[in-house]
Amino acid sequence: MNLSSLSSEIDLETTLDRMCDDHDLLLEILDLFLAEFTAERANLQAQVEQGDFANLATKAHYFKGVAQNLGLLRFSPQVKRLEESAKQNDLVNCQQAVDELADIARQILALRQCVQPT
Repeated sequence: MNLSSLSSEIDLETTLDRMCDDHDLLLEILDLFLAEFTAERANLQAQVEQGDFANLATKAHYFKGVAQNLGLLRFSPQVKRLEESAKQNDLVNCQQAVDELADIARQILALRQCVQPT
């Protein structure tokens, strides 16, 4: 299986090492992550609109941990930005981070669809 299409978004070497070079496992966890983030996107947006910074920071922290474990190169810094902005009650940066995360997730999903499991 060739995961090279994902190399712009995932630190494949480190992540695959963490997963004992199990490509199928990486894809399975990535799929679960993308589905969860996509489902949660509307809730993140609602939390931004309501100024619910405490819950936004908590959810961002959760996604940050998963993103770091998956070696998501562009997603991780943006979700960290979201967490920090939420802790500072910074509505503008929270909104920008949520929008950017949604774009990155769409891009990862598009790249993921190019890779077929074995």
